[in-house]
Amino acid sequence: MSTTELYLEAGILTLIAIVSLTGNISLYLIVFRSRSLQKVSNYFTLNLALADLLVSLVNMPVTVYTIIQNQWLLGEVACQVFGFVNILSFISSVLSLALIAIHRFFFIVHWKDYKRNFRPRRVQLYILLTWLMALVLSLPPLLGWASFGYVSGKSYCFVLWRENASFAYFMVSVCFFGPLITMGVCYTRILCFTKKARRKVKIEVPQFTRNDIFRNVSTEESRITNTLLIVLGTFIACWLPFATTMFLDIYYPHRLPRWIDMGSLMLGYMNSLCNPIIYSVRNTQFRKAFMELYALCGIKCFKRNPAVEPTAHAKQETDE
Repeated sequence: MSTTELYLEAGILTLIAIVSLTGNISLYLIVFRSRSLQKVSNYFTLNLALADLLVSLVNMPVTVYTIIQNQWLLGEVACQVFGFVNILSFISSVLSLALIAIHRFFFIVHWKDYKRNFRPRRVQLYILLTWLMALVLSLPPLLGWASFGYVSGKSYCFVLWRENASFAYFMVSVCFFGPLITMGVCYTRILCFTKKARRKVKIEVPQFTRNDIFRNVSTEESRITNTLLIVLGTFIACWLPFATTMFLDIYYPHRLPRWIDMGSLMLGYMNSLCNPIIYSVRNTQFRKAFMELYALCGIKCFKRNPAVEPTAHAKQETDE
């Protein structure tokens, strides 16, 4: 590859990392700044943001450095560590997505059991179990089942699928299709429940109050449907190409083109960028908090810049 192409790849991945880092750090800042957002349901959002921060702070920068160098220069031990962190962040992120779907399922469908099953202590336990599961599922390559190595097509260290086909099947079934099926079942049940509630309102509620309630149920159903499509669509779009390259590495006799390898990796990394948008910005409270945070940052940056002086008109508007 030419130097220009390598720097282009590094530049794109750097941009993804910066946006992802900004979005996920902002999630923590707005939750810590706003007491109204400090509630049980947002623990799961922050847990997902933590997994995405791991990707943004560790995985992406190391990959950018390796792309620029066009080879792995950090040594074998670092390759093993980085491969482990790569797979850990991937699994924890996917499991966090599934946990969010389960939480929403209980919140909407099994609302009678919600408070009992999602007390603060239990929520902390669920989050801890998510990371413990991710840790256990990431260990096999270090224990002899599969192995980590440098993947030149993706410029990073990960599992060498061609040498470990059985682990590839395990990863795809347990860590990709497993969470995908879980999310699909949860959101489908939510959709069916809201449709049933809509029909019940139409049949049982008197005509003079039906319109307002019907409108609320319809709005809620539309919101859930849109979220369902975005969540599942983004998850599939980001990770299915990556999972496909795993099997192509095993059965395709030739090395995959660079653009396929690197493209699938960048799509997977982009999931960390999309998650704050899907799970937080669509929420009215989060959207307002985001705007307030960025407005505050903008004001502080403006005040700290001595080279910029407000015009007389701007000063007048501020005084008013």
